[in-house]
Amino acid sequence: MLPIKHASERQEQAAVIQWMKLQHPWLVNHTIYIMNEKKCSAYVGSKLNAQGRLPGASDLFIAWPTKSYYGLFIEMKSLIGKATKIQLDFLKRMENVGYFSCCCIGSDNAIATIAAYLANKS
Repeated sequence: MLPIKHASERQEQAAVIQWMKLQHPWLVNHTIYIMNEKKCSAYVGSKLNAQGRLPGASDLFIAWPTKSYYGLFIEMKSLIGKATKIQLDFLKRMENVGYFSCCCIGSDNAIATIAAYLANKS
């Protein structure tokens, strides 16, 4: 997949989902987008947290186990993006309980990660 010049994180993530729909359409039904980046007031934020929002949770979760992992968490970033400490801490916690988790810079990196994960070579 060709990189999108100056693509935002949302565009990179949409490219991953589009690839998935074309290459592994069954996997889309096992993929969850975790809308965690919404900026809001402290009041709305506290209500969202009370409902289970978890700061730092990854953007995508693929609920498909392999021989080695229970599932895959992906923190998406644009080509110029960088994960925060709270996001990296979340990824580490998920690794510690049997999930494969990573921060992917751009759609090409995420696609390669998913392909390797499905081949159980991650």
